[in-house]
Amino acid sequence: MQLFRIEVDDDNREIVKYKSGDFPFLIYTDEFRLFDEGYIRWHWHKDLQISYVLNDDICFQVGGKEIVLVPGEGIIFNSNVLHQIKPVNYNCKMISIMFDQSLITGSEHSLIRKKYVDAVINTNNLDFVVLKRDIDWQNEILKYIEQTNSAYNSPDYGYELEIVNNINWIWLKLIRNLKDKIQSPPKKVSPDDERVKTAINYIKANYTHEISLDDIAKSCNISKSECCRSFKRVLKITPFEYLMEYRVLKATEYLYNTDESISNICMNVGFNGISYFGKTFKKFMNCTPSEYRNYIKNNKNVPSNK
Repeated sequence: MQLFRIEVDDDNREIVKYKSGDFPFLIYTDEFRLFDEGYIRWHWHKDLQISYVLNDDICFQVGGKEIVLVPGEGIIFNSNVLHQIKPVNYNCKMISIMFDQSLITGSEHSLIRKKYVDAVINTNNLDFVVLKRDIDWQNEILKYIEQTNSAYNSPDYGYELEIVNNINWIWLKLIRNLKDKIQSPPKKVSPDDERVKTAINYIKANYTHEISLDDIAKSCNISKSECCRSFKRVLKITPFEYLMEYRVLKATEYLYNTDESISNICMNVGFNGISYFGKTFKKFMNCTPSEYRNYIKNNKNVPSNK
């Protein structure tokens, strides 16, 4: 069993690696027990994403909301939308479908792109769409997701055409049933997302040093109280909690990739004391740094089918 984490750039944008540049489409199964953090932390991507829950409940955090979905339900994330995904328990699984808009539009200057794709991607009224079984058109989309997953994992001759056909049917169902929302005037844009993205980038650049709430607030030109409110509205945590969580994340990288002593790792990621480091690490990872390292050693080199 090999442990995973999503790969992001310096701006927290996920780096999606398609198998082929001329077919920008990818499906994979996310088994949360294989993620070294146990969940998929805050990120965003230009690509469109469809997630489908396979077993056990999964919590999707997006747009200041927490949405818990059960097996057989799904969610579509629009382009460039910040989100986080946490399992309810250790054995949760979901399907993730990633694709570039060109899979639908073809030509960059096509009528399809201008009329039916850009209209969805560029609206701020549609950050995500929840898919439930008890709503007919959403249930139909869920069935197309299942068919797409089957075609991708048991490819027959022409399976790419089947996948493109299914994605187009999904898109058609989406735009016909959400036409009013897509065509309605843009909602008032909250500055929270950009503030939080800016603050996150500051934390990522300076986490090894002593950072105060005032420093984080100044990085996005707002007051300390407004900084806390923005984080709470978007991420449901405080800036300090995010900082601690990020330091623990960086510590897991050291534990995974190096033989550095735990005391050195503690200092390398910005903690001033080994005791507080251990307590904070356990809060976020449900184990001590030593237990995490032992787990890594025992599981690092066992092959995975991901």
